[in-house]
Amino acid sequence: MTTRRLFAIVPAAGRSRRMGTHKLLLTLGTETVIQRLVRGLSSQGITKIVIVARRDDVLLKKHLADLQVDLVQPESDPPDMKSSVQYALRWIEEHYQPEEEEGWLLVPADHPVLEQSVIDELCQSWERCPADVMIPTYQNRKGHPTFFRWSLAGEIFRLSEEQGINALWQSRNIQPYLQECDVPEILLDLDTPEDFDALSKKYGTDKKN
Repeated sequence: MTTRRLFAIVPAAGRSRRMGTHKLLLTLGTETVIQRLVRGLSSQGITKIVIVARRDDVLLKKHLADLQVDLVQPESDPPDMKSSVQYALRWIEEHYQPEEEEGWLLVPADHPVLEQSVIDELCQSWERCPADVMIPTYQNRKGHPTFFRWSLAGEIFRLSEEQGINALWQSRNIQPYLQECDVPEILLDLDTPEDFDALSKKYGTDKKN
């Protein structure tokens, strides 16, 4: 197990408008989308999973009640992913007081086919990573999760309103380390009914590891 703590941040405050239903509660195989993601993140390399949801998302809160996660539901719903990440960073700082050399990773809630073995390998790569940011890639395409040194947490709050988190390496002097992976699942997310149909056909009969 890693000696440096690593916190997983999962923004889950979207309203699934393109899906037309609560996509995190859709069933994919024997589990829901969010259950699959939490299982994938249940790696020895990850200290705590922090999920940020809307204040009124009672269904998700009940669904997560038996899982080993920290559920954060801000008084004001986060308008975008960056705001969700900021809420999570404040929560982690308040409850766990990370050291600067420790880390956090970001993965959207709609990445349900990330297996724990992949997360394990990425966590091990992160332990050896010389950079402050590590992004997994598949055939030169960037995927998730993205890893950050905790020393960069404050930079997220210095981004302008219109800047996304990727502005850290697009407009600042931060060079991410690109970690090549041989698994396309790091690219797969879930936005539309067509996405769900495609994932169901390929992964819907998967069993738990």
